[in-house]
Amino acid sequence: MRKIGAAFALLAALCAQPAAARQQLDRAADPEALNGTLGLSLQLGQATGQFANYVKTGFGGGGYLNYRPGRNLPLGIRLTVMYLVYGSQTHRYPLVPGIAVDVTTRNEIAQVSLGPQVTLGKGPLQVYGFAGFGGSFFSTRSGVEGSDQNNQPFASTTNFHDGTFSGAYGGGVLIRVHRSGSARSVYVDLGVHYLNNGRVTYVTKERVSIVNNQLVVDPVDSEANLLVYHLGVAIGR
Repeated sequence: MRKIGAAFALLAALCAQPAAARQQLDRAADPEALNGTLGLSLQLGQATGQFANYVKTGFGGGGYLNYRPGRNLPLGIRLTVMYLVYGSQTHRYPLVPGIAVDVTTRNEIAQVSLGPQVTLGKGPLQVYGFAGFGGSFFSTRSGVEGSDQNNQPFASTTNFHDGTFSGAYGGGVLIRVHRSGSARSVYVDLGVHYLNNGRVTYVTKERVSIVNNQLVVDPVDSEANLLVYHLGVAIGR
């Protein structure tokens, strides 16, 4: 009897190990086991300090991915990207007799950062704060297209560009508007952050001109910091 009992115990142990392994694999393959929040938003940048002497506002969009290693942990790692246009102008010029083209020049900022995010609350209302360190890229680009509204750009060039290290910190609130079972929820995302670009060289729309059929830029060197407000949606737990 003892030998039979030992054999059953050994068989049970051998069966339990594959079952436990299968459970781990199932959790790894289950997308609902991933603890993250994905956000997309429209953004409004308001120039501050020296930057406000040359630029007022910028408009664009951005997104972020916040990964939390544990569902019940408030701390996560946040990757943020942002794109703003802070100046744009279009002028029409004759290409050949009877044919005109539109030349549009845009002043842009692209920024990416990585850092921690702390999220408080688990219900329909959550608040979060974050900080990040990365880089900002300023550029002025021109594109040429036909004067008809349906035409697409057929030539473009970068007139000026510069980059700088940057830091960002801010926060927001998530308001749940939809819930799918016990897994994913959809939130309205409202927030603001300060983007510290430090000193950088950039071009404003007032410093772009055409001289002898050549586009000429006159760069500015100053601090270029902004307050960035966002309104968007987020999907997560």
